[in-house]
This record gives sequence, C-alpha cells and structure tokens, in this order.
Amino acid sequence: MGYDQRPDPDALLSVLDEQEMNESKGQLRIFLGMSAGVGKTYAMLRAAHQKLQEGVDVIVGIVETHGRAETVALTQGLPMIARKKLDYRGTALEEMDLEEILRRKPELVLVDELAHTNVPGSRHEKRYQDVLEILDAGIDVYTAFNVQHLESRKDSVEAITGIPIRETVPDSILERATLVELVDIAPSELLKRLKEGKVYLGDKAERAVQNFFKEDKLTALREIALRMTAERVDQDLQKLGRVRTEGSPWQTNERLLVAVSHSPYSEKLIRATRRLAYNLEAPWIALHVDTGISLNDADQTQLMKNLNLARELKAEVINTIEIDVPSAVRRVCRLKNVTQVVVGRPTRRWFRDLIERGNLLGRLVRESLEVDVHIIRQEGMSLQRPSLMDEVSYYRSKTGFSKYWYTFCLITAVGVVGELSVKFIGYRAVGFLFLLAVIVNGTFGSIGAVVLSAAMSTLVWDYFFIPPKMTFAITNSEDFLMCIAFFVVALITGFLTNRIRFHEMVIREREERTNVLYEVLQDIANATEKSDFLRKVTVRVGSLLSAKCGVILKSAQGQLDFSEQKDYSVTLSEKDQAVAQWCFSNRKRAGWSTDTLSQSSSLFIPLGGISETVGVFIFQPLKVSRKLGLEKDSLLSSIVRQLGAAIERHFLAKRLTETQRLKDSEDLHQTLLNSISHEMRTPLTAILGAASALENDQLTGGAQYVKDVAFGLHEAGDRLNRVVENLLDMSRLNSGVMSLKLEWHDFNDLLSVAVKKLEKSLHHHRLKIDFMEGAPLIKMDYRLMEHAISNLILNATMYAPASTEIKISLKKDDRYLTVSVEDQGPGIPAESIPKIFDKFFRVPGSPTGGTGLGLSIVKSIVELHKGIISMHNNSPHGACFVMELPCLEQPSRPMEKDS
Repeated sequence: MGYDQRPDPDALLSVLDEQEMNESKGQLRIFLGMSAGVGKTYAMLRAAHQKLQEGVDVIVGIVETHGRAETVALTQGLPMIARKKLDYRGTALEEMDLEEILRRKPELVLVDELAHTNVPGSRHEKRYQDVLEILDAGIDVYTAFNVQHLESRKDSVEAITGIPIRETVPDSILERATLVELVDIAPSELLKRLKEGKVYLGDKAERAVQNFFKEDKLTALREIALRMTAERVDQDLQKLGRVRTEGSPWQTNERLLVAVSHSPYSEKLIRATRRLAYNLEAPWIALHVDTGISLNDADQTQLMKNLNLARELKAEVINTIEIDVPSAVRRVCRLKNVTQVVVGRPTRRWFRDLIERGNLLGRLVRESLEVDVHIIRQEGMSLQRPSLMDEVSYYRSKTGFSKYWYTFCLITAVGVVGELSVKFIGYRAVGFLFLLAVIVNGTFGSIGAVVLSAAMSTLVWDYFFIPPKMTFAITNSEDFLMCIAFFVVALITGFLTNRIRFHEMVIREREERTNVLYEVLQDIANATEKSDFLRKVTVRVGSLLSAKCGVILKSAQGQLDFSEQKDYSVTLSEKDQAVAQWCFSNRKRAGWSTDTLSQSSSLFIPLGGISETVGVFIFQPLKVSRKLGLEKDSLLSSIVRQLGAAIERHFLAKRLTETQRLKDSEDLHQTLLNSISHEMRTPLTAILGAASALENDQLTGGAQYVKDVAFGLHEAGDRLNRVVENLLDMSRLNSGVMSLKLEWHDFNDLLSVAVKKLEKSLHHHRLKIDFMEGAPLIKMDYRLMEHAISNLILNATMYAPASTEIKISLKKDDRYLTVSVEDQGPGIPAESIPKIFDKFFRVPGSPTGGTGLGLSIVKSIVELHKGIISMHNNSPHGACFVMELPCLEQPSRPMEKDS
C-alpha cells in the first residue's frame, strides 16, 4: 500500500522538465471562440488592463478592432507598438512590428488574429510564427483565434459551414499554451449582436447572415469549441494526476479500464468494455500486467490476440510490469482517473488465492477504491472450480519443470550435507541450512519453486532429522512448533527474496529498454542522411532481437518502392511484397506472429508518422518457431514509432525544401518577367520609333538626322543584345553546363578590347585606365572575362552622374592580379552591400534600367576562375569593385627573331 502512494519518478521528472522549460520561455494565453464576434478581443483587452493595473509592462503588438466601439474604447490607455508599413505590389500594407517588440522586450504583448498570414517580405510567413519567436525571447503573449482556424478542426468546420478555411494554426500552438480561455456566447445572442451591427457592418453583415451566421451552424461550432476546451482541461488534469499522491481517482469524467490477461475469456471482457464505453461516450483503457512469469507460446499468442483486439476497438493499451496485479490496477486507475473497472467473474481457487492473497475482484473490493466495479459473467469452464492438480499445473506451465528439478536437486544436496554434519551441529541447526537453501532458491527460482523448496525442506527435515527419524511424527511439542514456524518463515522469506529479485529484474529491463531507445534516438539525431540512421537502426534492432531487419519506404507516387535496393532494405519474394503492400495500405501489422497472412516468415509493421504512413518495417526472425515476448514486442513497437516519426520529419523537410525551391523559382520567374519586360521594351520601343521615323516621307532632317537615328538604333540594339547575353550566360552558369576555355591572355589587351566595344555607352563619362606594364598573363576564358569587365564598367556608367570620371586600374601582388573599377556615384548603402551580388537585386532607389543580373554574372565568372570579387564605398562618395584573379606560374614565351 505504501508503494502505491508514491508518485512515479519518471512522471515527476517529466513534470519538472516541463516546468523548467516553461519558466525559461514566455507564457501563452489563448482566448478561443467559436466564431467572430463572440468577444475574444474584448476579453483579451480586459485581461490586459487587469495586468496593467498590477504593474505588468503590457504593450499592444497588434489588435484588430473591426470598428467595434466597445473594443476601440478598451484599447485606450494601453501602450501600443506602431505598425510596420510594407509595400506589396504598389500597395502599402501594415503588419505587426516584430523587431520593435523584441527590441522593446515588454513583459506581456497582445497579438490578435493568430491565424493571420503576413504580407510577403515579412520576417515570417504566419503570425503564429511571430508569436513563437516572441515566446522564445521570454515574453508572455495574449492572443486570440477562432476554433475553425485550428488545423485538426479545419475539415469538420468546412463540412459544417461549406466555406473553405484558408488560414490555420497547428495544434502544437494549443499544446504550447499555458492557459486556454473559452469566450462563449449563445448563438441566438450572437445573431442579435450581428443584427445590431456589433460584429460586421454593412454588406459584410448581410453576407455573414446568408452564409456563415446561421443558428444551426453556430451551435455546431460552439459544440466543437466546448469539446476542444474540455479535452484540453482533461489533458491538464491527467498531467497533474501523474504526480498526485492521493489514492482515489477524481471522477471528473467517465473513463473505463479492463484488465487483460492471456486467458481466452479476456476477449469477452474487452468487447463488453467497448460496449459500455460506447454507451457512455467515454474513453477506455486495456491494461495488461506482466507479473514476471514466462508464458508458453500458446499463452503468448492468446495475449497478443487479446491486446490487438483492444487496439482495433480503439482502446488505450497499457503494458506495465508489477508482481501484484491489484496494486497495478489501482496505480493506473489513479494516474488515468479511471472511474469504472471491468473484471470477469472469478472462480474459487483456494491454493492460488492463498499464494496471491486473494483474487483480483476480492482485493479491489476490500481496498475500497472509489471506482465502480463491473463483473462480467463468464460461461463454460471458467465457472467450474479447478482441482488442485489444475492449479498446480497452472504454476507449472508458467514456471517450467527445469526450475522444479533444480529445486529438488538443491534440497537433496542440502539433505546430504545435513546428514554428514548433524552429529557435529545438531538436527536443529540443520534446519537453518534448509532455510538458506530456500532463500537461495528464491533468488534464482520462481514462486512455484519457492513453494516447493519450502514444503520439501520441511518434510525432509522432519522425516530425516527431527526425532523420531524416518517418520513424519513429532513427539516433542517444541520441535512441532519449530517445524511449523520453519515452514512459514521459509515460505515468507522465499517470497520476499523472489519479490526483490523480480523488482531488480524490472529495473534492469527498464534500464535496458531505455538505453536501447536512447541509442536509437542518438542514431537518428546524429545521422546527416536518412540512409545512415536507417542502416544503423535496422542493424541494432536485428542484433538485439536476433533477426534480420529492413525498411521499405514509399516512393513519390505514394506506393512502396521495391525496385531500389538500399543497404537498409531486405530482399523480398513476390508473396512477401504483397504482404508488405497490404500492411502499408491498411496500416496494420501482417505476416509472422499475426492473424493476417501469417504464412509469411517475416513480420511487417507499418511505419506511421503523425499524418501519414511512410513505409514498412520488416522483421525477419532467425528462429521462426520462437515468438517475440510482450516486452520485446513492445520495445520493437516503440522503436518503429520513433523510426516512423523520424522518416516523416525527413520527408516533410524534403517537401518543405522542394516547396521553398518552387516558391523561389516562381518568385524568380515573376521577377525575371517584370525585369526583362521592362529591359526589352525600352530598346524595342526605341527601335520601333526609329523605324517609324525612317518610314516617314516628310523626313527633312537630312543626313545628320539619319545618322542620329542610326546611332539610336545601334544603342538600342546593343542594350538589347546585352540583356540577351546576360540571360544566356546566367542560364548556363545556373545549369552547371558551362565549361571554361582557358587560355593565356594579357589583361591589358582584354581591357582595351572591352573599352573599345563600349565607346558608345561611355560617351557621357570620362574614362581613365591605368594600364600595367609587364602585366602577367592570366589563364582565363577570354569571352567570359570580357563579359565580366564589361558588366562592371556598364554598372559604373548607370550609377555615376554624367561627365564624372570612371577609373580602371591594374595592380599585382605575389598571388593575384587586381582589377579595380571606381566611379564617382552615390555609392552603395551599407545594408545593401551583402546583397549586391545576388540575382535580380537592385539597390532601392536605383534609376530605371537594368535586370539586376550583371553583378551576379560577374561574381559567377570570377569564382569560376578561382578568383575573388568584392566591393566597398570610397570616401567621400563613389563605389569601388575589386576583382582579384590568381596569377599562376607563367608559361614560357617564344623568343622573338631578329629581322
């Protein structure tokens, strides 16, 4: 009884860890409602005013009043953070200023409409992600949202209202909350508020009445909100119950429990409990208590069948290890707040009841638990009183004959030793030798062996040592009492020793299981690739459970992929592949040791994540005739669950990366279209305008006019050609198919050629070039490097005012040839310098023209040549781009011949 009153140490540690984590982060309070207009924001603001009066540093991050007078009035007196203005497609939009909140670091911040999607360009895509960052910074948050925005309730709400829900928050937000407060109002009262204009105004109110705001729909939404809040309260109560020390469960909600054993009559108990739970609309638990006694294969199979039946009927299956079944039932009842226990009608078994201190029903009644006990009638053999041989055979089947044989040999050996030493120590001292033998047997044997050793020791001591010898008669009353006391003490001592050994075994098995799970989690956490941890885990499980293990994952098409053989997969026949596909499709075990397709020599277990089945775990035992015990099966299930969750996280991360890549590609495509359309339209407009001018019969400009038009055509054509060249080069660079044609060239010559081609573009600027005498030859792709230096020069012409100087200089050190291009423009803002070489990036406020590709192409070309590109601002103004190209060992130059 004393043991029952102590809380579970693992539960205590779990609660302490959770409290420590909550203390290090901000607290989240959620105001939940069934729909708009119930008063969530109003209740949140009132709670904020209360905190403000208590001296808490409160600010309003963002609150949407929707023009409601009562809500607007409550915002008065609360400090507010100004909203950040963002430009999106030419429209100025406002969002919560997350950066300012983190900088200001108040004690409490109010964030309304948690499911809101932020404007593109914000720090996070969703507002709830902003809230998570605020909480991680140690700031408390009050927030509000409606029940339809919770991800798990989305489908139900859409079915009720017929309206798609586009903005949701994950259920993990609700789990993160310290407090969930339901803001409730009757649907009739809400409709009245809507008619009075206190929810929506104008046309929006009329549309709401026609679609969403109908009494039947609101009532259904209200029920969802109430049930969800009740579930949250029940979860909180169960967490508190894990460390509660009182013996009586709290009957706040109906919850049933049925004790399941390897008996075939447990199936009837399971079905009866399911019917009761269904009628009461209550959850139920199937509890199996492992008392430490081994089961034969038939009993093990029946037990697994019973537990699988409970799982199929939606029970919460709990396996626990304890030598005393009623104590285990009581402990689970307290932890899970069970209100009703279902047991079968027991038969009278005087021998087993004596050994086990009564049957389960009797002990539950005697201990006066505050639970209702249902007794289910059983038919057939269970109503017949078993004979003594049946009860003895019960222990024999659980213990095995080997331990009884060892017990017989041990007592016989002690008898021989006693016969040899009785002349020296006396017959009474021999009794202590037999008592020592019982204690030793209790350490290594079973309960049945302890009973046998106590009884056999008493009989042998009486028959061979207590006078008169060779008879069971005892003439001395002291010897008679001592013989009876010996039997009782031997029995009790043996039982206590056996119990100590069992608890030691339980602790050791739990430690081994914890170590195995820890090692599996370490394998998963430390692996950089999915294949690494799958290989390690399958090998570890196989060596632990004497089997060959493998994993078959699903393909991108959603079916198992048997074609690709990995080092963590196993070879399967066509039959086994069909079994694996059935297991994957039905999300149930199949194959060896199951009732489904049991002819297979392999066990197939679905690898299930939170939202999908990601594959199948294959377990091929080395000894097919020997089935897994419950403890090993439970361990295997735990490992498979962890493995399934890890694989699902990998799949989700891969999909997220792919989704982000597609999003980036779409954004890039849109940016490219916007940029190229402008860059191509400008020269095309000039070309078309010049062509129209030349077609005009009234052209009177003469030769000079024609020359000017031709110059404009050349300029527009060059600009259009540069756009096309930039696009083609960027496409080649991104695809990775561009190969360098490396040859030795003089950079002075390359620079002269590039400047010559850019004469028309440079006619508004002064160009100064500091050529380098004796410049080293550079091994480079001439065309690409010419393109790179041309882009740098053109970039300077775009940002430097007309008539200013552009300076190009060449220098050399021990390792690099340095090429500098300097202009006298406004320079680059400090915040834009890290992005200056990004694709399609243009400095805010730049003059029209340009695609934002030129500098990105320069960077790619220079890096292909193993060079370095950088930039800095000159003082007092101007930008300087520096290109460093490696100077390799110079080739031998041919000797010039004398003429």
